[in-house]
This record gives sequence, structure tokens and C-alpha cells, in this order.
Amino acid sequence: MSDEAAKYPDRPERFVSCSQVLASKGFSRGRHYWEVKLSSNNFSGVGLAYAGMEREGLASRLGRNARSWCVEWFAGKLSAWHNSSESVLVNPNPKRIGVLLDCEAGTATFYSVADLAYPFHSFVFPFSEAVYPALWILSSGAGAVSWLITNQPEQLADYQSASS
Repeated sequence: MSDEAAKYPDRPERFVSCSQVLASKGFSRGRHYWEVKLSSNNFSGVGLAYAGMEREGLASRLGRNARSWCVEWFAGKLSAWHNSSESVLVNPNPKRIGVLLDCEAGTATFYSVADLAYPFHSFVFPFSEAVYPALWILSSGAGAVSWLITNQPEQLADYQSASS
């Protein structure tokens, strides 16, 4: 994903007010793990959202509504957002973020991933429908991001066991 403008046809699921995207597949059961690699981490975010979140206006940004959750990097500050409420986090300066979604437990835990994985924030919420991995880039110069989604959360256990 990049913040460079591209011509795409208008569709109702496109975001109008910001450069963000939801994955094409959502999750409503099981445990799922994905990673996001940042080439720069100044103005970007990673999170999850219900498909029915707003697509236009201020409420369409991840974490600025009741239907999405995100961790974002903005001007050197790491914050967690949900329903327009910000929690400033201790900055682990992550270059790669892992997200472990546990639908049965109703949790999404964010990890700073390098040789080891360290959890730095968790959201707890009731699942009322499928949630979708989500990314956003705010401004030019934020760089590109790439992500990998897997149904094998045991990969995270491999990182964690290396730290024991």
C-alpha cells in the first residue's frame, strides 16, 4: 500500500477521505495473525474494523469511530485509538508489527516483532460481526507498507518461545 494517488473506479467500499484499506477477507472465528512491515513509521496505522464503518469524513479514519481499532504512528508518537479515544503508548519503535486476533476471547494484541515479539497493546471487544485487518497512510513521505496475513498464529509462539 502506498499513499500515491491512483485512478480506481468509484465503489461504495472505497474510503473517500483518507488513504486506508481493509483486507478483502474478514474473521469472525478462530485465531489469526498478521504482520505489517513499515518502511517508515511516521504517519501510518494498523488495526482492524467492521466492514460497515463509515467511508467518508472524519469518522472514516481508523479508530475514530466505534467500528474500528488501530495503533498509529504520528509525528513520532505511538497511540492506540478506538471510538475517537486516544491512549498514548510507550513507543517500542516497531519496524514490524504483529497482530494476534483471537475471536473467541474478543482480543486483538499488537506486537513489536524483530528477533523476538513483545506485546505492547491489546484491545478487548465483543465480536458482533467479522472484523477485517486494516491499514492507513496519512501523508506523503510515509513510505510503503506491506502485510502478510496467516491463519497460523503459532508463528507468534515461535517468536515468544525464543524470548524465554
